Amino acid sequence: MKEDVIRYEKVLNETSEIVEKMNALLNQLEANSTDYNALKDYYGSEEYMRDVDLSNESNTFQDIPTGVLSEDGVYNLIAEQYALNIRMLEIATQQLKTH
Repeated sequence: MKEDVIRYEKVLNETSEIVEKMNALLNQLEANSTDYNALKDYYGSEEYMRDVDLSNESNTFQDIPTGVLSEDGVYNLIAEQYALNIRMLEIATQQLKTH
C-alpha cells in the first residue's frame, strides 16, 4: 500500500543517514585510537604523577588547560569508552542476530 511505501521510504532514508554518520564516527574513533591509547598509558604513569605533583606544588601549568591532570577526567573518559564499546558490541550482536 501507499502508506507502506511512504513509511519504509522514510525508514530507508533515515537509516542510510544514520549508517553514514556512524561510519564517519567509527573512522574518527579508529583514527584516534593511537592517541587515546597513549593517553591511557600516560594516565597513572610516573610522568603523569610527576606532572600532577608539579601542578599541585607550582604555577608551572597555570597558562594551559590541565583537565588531563584532574582526578577524574581521564578515568571518566576510560569508563565512558568502555561502556560505549560494550554498547556497540551489544547493538551489533542484536543487529546480526536479526539480519
